[in-house]
Amino acid sequence: MKKWKGDFVAGWALIWILLQLAACRPSDTVGEQPADWLFQNGRIYTMAAPEETAEALAIKGERILFAGPGKDAERFIGPQTRIIDLMGKTLLPGFTDAHVHPVSGGLALAGCNLADILDRDSVLTAIRRYAHANPDKEWIRADNFWLPAFPDGNPRREWLDRIVPDRPAYVTSSDGHSAWVNTKALRLAGVTAATPDPSNGRIERDPVTREPSGALREEAMELVSKLIPKPTHEELVAALKRSLRLANSLGITNLVEASASEGYIETYLELARQGELTAHVGISIYGDVSKGAEGAATVARLNEKYKTLLAENPALTADLRFDQVKLFMDGVVEGTTAAMLEPYAHQPDNRGIANADPETANEAIAALDKAGIQVHVHAIGDRGIRMTLDAFENARQQNGIRDSRHHIAHLHVVHPDDIPRFKTLDVTANFQALWATLEDTYMTDLNFPYLGKERSEWQYPIGTLARSGARVVFGSDWDVSTMDPFDAMQVAVTRRGPDSLEREPWTPQHLADVWTVAQGYTSGGAWLTFREQECGTLEPGKLADLIVLDRDVFTCSRFEIYNTEVVMTLFRGKVVYEK
Repeated sequence: MKKWKGDFVAGWALIWILLQLAACRPSDTVGEQPADWLFQNGRIYTMAAPEETAEALAIKGERILFAGPGKDAERFIGPQTRIIDLMGKTLLPGFTDAHVHPVSGGLALAGCNLADILDRDSVLTAIRRYAHANPDKEWIRADNFWLPAFPDGNPRREWLDRIVPDRPAYVTSSDGHSAWVNTKALRLAGVTAATPDPSNGRIERDPVTREPSGALREEAMELVSKLIPKPTHEELVAALKRSLRLANSLGITNLVEASASEGYIETYLELARQGELTAHVGISIYGDVSKGAEGAATVARLNEKYKTLLAENPALTADLRFDQVKLFMDGVVEGTTAAMLEPYAHQPDNRGIANADPETANEAIAALDKAGIQVHVHAIGDRGIRMTLDAFENARQQNGIRDSRHHIAHLHVVHPDDIPRFKTLDVTANFQALWATLEDTYMTDLNFPYLGKERSEWQYPIGTLARSGARVVFGSDWDVSTMDPFDAMQVAVTRRGPDSLEREPWTPQHLADVWTVAQGYTSGGAWLTFREQECGTLEPGKLADLIVLDRDVFTCSRFEIYNTEVVMTLFRGKVVYEK
């Protein structure tokens, strides 16, 4: 009887202890182990709930130990703890860039990069200097020329001929959807007046002679680009390292590679093997929507190949994911290749270019969805966006509803009838907010006259989609535009700038608030990339991916957000950038 009674008491004691442990918060269960880092005396936004802040945050190894009251954090201080006095600065989770091109952008940084050169003569001067400084280069390559610097966004081959007469020249526009080539390049490619436009592209032509005038749109770019020598693996690796350093300096610790070839994929794998990835990466493998179910099967096999490789090499899986395919549904407004429901205002016979008919697009997306792949779609025009939403709806009807996290990037012109469909279909809106401003000649010189007044009012409806209940995330599309998230954040909440001039917002109906944008860059971006259990909020047990800012973006003037600077970036508890 005594033994039974003793066992009974002991059993209840054990149950009581287990219940007490279960009642503890995650931060309480870590015991009194000393932290490696302790941040205090600043504004620490956890992003786990609106306006939720902590007085202190402790880190051990690559994980967050504690986020809460300052007095409770003292128990984590040990002899080796690095105590950071934030001195009023702001601490946030690391940002996600949900649509970016690190490898190609890194290559552009090392070459003739025309970004931020806004007039024709200065563009030509920069290319001339580059050609003179590189006499041994077989091709003269340059990137990111400003399309509005040229009449109707249509540069002429003769202008390039004058400065590069002896070698082929190939120059891409800042939006990536047009190329400017000289006569030598056209001749090498065999492009003449008799060359037909490719199915999803256009050769711009002289209105009198019908000879190629020097601008190539969309898939017409491939007529020449296929002849250019490819960068070496070493050049690709150096480019990616260059881009990751830039991303970390801007507070980015998670990103979506927006369109990867096999060469780009091998570059990411190389850095993963070396232990030199300083951001989580979700890789969107390029797929061709025009090939329908057959093309979907091809890219799905490639995706599965790399997923299997990761599964067989666990050391590579921590920061790489293969679960996305990127499709291009249409082109861009400034090239009049975005697919529009109604003709362009200045070209009554042109509704742009859809890269597939609706049936083929439906087949491609349904097949990818059935394979369990997250679909990432470039869609710019209102027709391209509607076709994409229709295809996602068709996929749900065919395959059923699952946790797909499909998303549409850019969303330049959204028809108001399609706004509620994002929430209904659980499609995430992936905005590049920097473009929603009047301080951009792409907008004033090309988009406005091409779209007309009514459609111009529905460009980049960020706040409208957010208030409709849609999920909203943000990407830069660098190197199409700056990777700096604070420039884009300011434009999203002012619809002007980014600069310090206080002005009335353009299309104020689409204004977003700072919280919505910050959430899109943090917890929203983590969710989109299937990493919400690892990052995106500052909570015990999550990875110590965090950034220290020189100001509080939630309380400073909306017209000063663009001046925000990152003081420190931690990735997995290690400093990857410090000012």
